[in-house]
Amino acid sequence: MILLPLASASLSSVYALFPNKPSPQYTAFLTATGTIVAAISVVAAILTFWFSTRAARHAQRKQHTITVLLETRLSSEFQGTIEKRRAYFPEYTDVAFDDWNAARNAMPPPGASLDVIAEHKVRRDSALALTTLLNYYEFLAVGITEGDLDEDMLKKTLRSIMCNLVDDSRHLIAGMQQINPNTYEHLTALYGQWRKHNARDINGSPNERPIPRQR
Repeated sequence: MILLPLASASLSSVYALFPNKPSPQYTAFLTATGTIVAAISVVAAILTFWFSTRAARHAQRKQHTITVLLETRLSSEFQGTIEKRRAYFPEYTDVAFDDWNAARNAMPPPGASLDVIAEHKVRRDSALALTTLLNYYEFLAVGITEGDLDEDMLKKTLRSIMCNLVDDSRHLIAGMQQINPNTYEHLTALYGQWRKHNARDINGSPNERPIPRQR
């Protein structure tokens, strides 16, 4: 209560400094100052909104990426796809387009035994599983390109797995791209960014080699 009269007195003294009839220059100065303050306030509000939106978007992207990774690792169907792929197209083995195409179209001859029928089914399932895995990483590559998935997080967790798969399938991908140049275009671009030159696999053989260009 003691400070109130002092505050009123100070405020009155400040107002006393303003002229009763300000000059046109002074009025113009006040108008310009008010405009500048208003503009600064608008810019500050826009920047605050932009940074908060960006932070929320970044957090959402990371959470979405974590969800995708967890669902993949915990999915029995996805793990089953990996096992089916290994049955006929194991890791660290080059896959030629003709071999994959023959496997996906493998049909037993009439009157074949159950073992032969089962063997042909394994080949078809393995060919399908291989392209299912490639489709999955193409999906991730699109998610990165569109900004829906966190590239840094995916690179730290899946880089070597993805690059091993693409290295094994590079001739298959090249054969597909001869038919349709857009096949696995996002995966191809991401592989080009992620792969390490002069890389070696667990057997000491060359790995992460470039996808052959179309002829």
